[in-house]
Amino acid sequence: MKINYKNFEIELLDDLNDDLDSIIKLEDNTIYFGSEKEDPEYQSRHYIAIKELGVIISNVIIYETNSASGIYEDTFIIEDNKLWILSGNEIYCLEIPSLKLIWKKEFDRITNFSLHKLENDFIIYGELEIFRITKHGEIIWRFGGRDIWVSVDGKNPFNIETDKIRLFDFDSNEYVLDFDGKVIEDNPRVIIAKTKRKWWQIFG
Repeated sequence: MKINYKNFEIELLDDLNDDLDSIIKLEDNTIYFGSEKEDPEYQSRHYIAIKELGVIISNVIIYETNSASGIYEDTFIIEDNKLWILSGNEIYCLEIPSLKLIWKKEFDRITNFSLHKLENDFIIYGELEIFRITKHGEIIWRFGGRDIWVSVDGKNPFNIETDKIRLFDFDSNEYVLDFDGKVIEDNPRVIIAKTKRKWWQIFG
């Protein structure tokens, strides 16, 4: 994926099949690891390069060792000469154009699905929890439901609406939050029990 920002072209790639090995061998890369241990056994790998006038001026590789993630339009935000990018259950904040690490923090214990702007802050849609954070990575609020934020019945498990956030968990329980993280609605899934037929209705 390529993004134009000011005078720069920012290229973001993800790799699960060692397709970036040629880039890693050819370029002088800075490497960041998703854990303190520099372990080559990774679950995802992201390559970021910044070009000016077609020439690479900085590039980094992020190894995630705890959980897998990819590069999509809702997994990074670019503004204020910074790049915030999800990598597994962590978020990296990098300076543009140097790509120097400003901060990195772990949020959801399993993985972060997407990153969204909300007023002057960010919302993280994680597998276990929803977070509202500042641009400095400080948690304003967090919210967890009865089950994980994954839907199996076609409902959108996470949606930011005009003035609220609507959520469905794995068991189809619905939650509606305001932007301060307060629960406006909590609608548990209703399971209608089947009425058992009397024996004479079965054989009648």
